[in-house]
Amino acid sequence: MKRISLLLTVAALCGLNQASAVSADYAQAELKMKASGAQVEQVVPRAEYFVTKDTNKAVNPAWHYVRIPYSLEGKCRDADKLPLYVDELKVHAYLVFTADKEGKKLIMLDKEITYVNIPLSPKTESSENKNVQAAVFISPSDAARICADGSSKVDKVDLKDRLAAVAVEFKFKDASCIKPDTEQSVLVNKKMKNRLSSQWWTKEDKKGVGAKLCSIAETPFAPFYAPTFPPTSPMYGSSVASAPVADYVPASATDSTTTSTDSAAAESDDSAGSKKKNKKRRK
Repeated sequence: MKRISLLLTVAALCGLNQASAVSADYAQAELKMKASGAQVEQVVPRAEYFVTKDTNKAVNPAWHYVRIPYSLEGKCRDADKLPLYVDELKVHAYLVFTADKEGKKLIMLDKEITYVNIPLSPKTESSENKNVQAAVFISPSDAARICADGSSKVDKVDLKDRLAAVAVEFKFKDASCIKPDTEQSVLVNKKMKNRLSSQWWTKEDKKGVGAKLCSIAETPFAPFYAPTFPPTSPMYGSSVASAPVADYVPASATDSTTTSTDSAAAESDDSAGSKKKNKKRRK
């Protein structure tokens, strides 16, 4: 009897290993943000270290951030296997803010964030995670830049009523993976209905004010991402591509005629110099 029980246990474990896989080969995301839930929240860095007698007197303006809830589904090529993780997902967020209280000037900011190791729960035919969240952050100084009308105190800057619209693009393995027939954008301010055209986030923005969106990795809150958000790549700091070297022209890109002419001139100069040296030696 014990032997039969042991065999059944081993068989069950083997079956579990065969039915599961670590990484998803396919992924599909769906934006779950609603207009009623789209809001700008504030968070203030807390003093855990570097505390002095004047710490409580220090000016400590808040960061602003917007949560982006979405659901994620993953599948494997082998239909008999169910994935446990989506290894990498790119979330590109587009936010429109009103730069003045009247809403006459609009500013669009965007940011693409790479999330990694997003956990899934295996179900009958696929694995899913219905409660995933991305987030974009705005530094205190950039929040002040968005509020073009200004404020007398840095701790009074508030973007709560400035968010007009949000749009999100999802990419898995550099290809769009948004669930078909689902919304990509949310109109937060209903007054903007006639001002924001269809697919507004794909239009070129020419009204920037020097502000930018950040991932949590670029904020003082980077170590505290879990359990609210999946880890980002990189986990700390920004991924900045190296800039091309200015005024650098490869030799292969130069005109062959010019090159040969320059070479001939150089040879001529060398030859003339050699003759002069030989004359001096003879004397």
